Amino acid sequence: MKSGSGSAVAFGRVLQAVRKHLSKNQADVAASFDPKLSVAAVSMAESGNRPPKSEAIVRGYAAALELDEDALLDLWWAMQGMVALESEAEERVVKQWWRELRPGFDAEFDLHRARTAAKTKRTPNDDYYAPSAALIALADAICGILARMLGESWKVRYKAEIGLREPSDGYLAVVNIELRAQVSDGSLDTMATFACPEPVTRPFPTELMGAKPQGGSSLEAGWILNALMAMPARERAAVAGFIYGLREGSSLYGASEDK
Repeated sequence: MKSGSGSAVAFGRVLQAVRKHLSKNQADVAASFDPKLSVAAVSMAESGNRPPKSEAIVRGYAAALELDEDALLDLWWAMQGMVALESEAEERVVKQWWRELRPGFDAEFDLHRARTAAKTKRTPNDDYYAPSAALIALADAICGILARMLGESWKVRYKAEIGLREPSDGYLAVVNIELRAQVSDGSLDTMATFACPEPVTRPFPTELMGAKPQGGSSLEAGWILNALMAMPARERAAVAGFIYGLREGSSLYGASEDK
């Protein structure tokens, strides 16, 4: 998650909203970590200028903000574009890149409504357009994680906003996410609003960058992992087949040398 990116800002808005609803200040959160964080670090995380860089830091925020650890980790990954989905065929959780997501029934309806709104506003001189199906599916998935993590006292929703392709006055189509929480009198207050991020590249676990593999540097391993995760599924399958072929050839070659 890059500093200052849409993903970092969105994740920071969630951290800030939860902290304020708990009536905690940034010093309270900083003191919950072991070793303790600085107040400046917490402030920068909430602004998106210094987002959590590892799963260990995310777990620290979960403990400090009294949140479910697994849910906050799922949110952290989803903000970067990797969505945890349950595989019905294999009965396990897999992570899918957001551009490969397909909207469910409700999200499909929201997509249709946005496309209809764009067509209704379109004129011969304007080109209005709806957010992509994948972005609406990502926003829907993020809202599902947030609802599971925050509980029934919070209301989470998203709204698709059409964009305009025009050189001078154009603007992007976005999907805005809103978090509302119950206050003392039972009413709902808006705690945070942010645009669902559109991650550009596939993230990969930062822990793998720190580990130095045998026969190569961590920088080389990180570059290879980043390149592989940025490939479409078909290309990754082709690379896997190529590696399998190399192993088979190496095995045959080694067997012939032993004779």
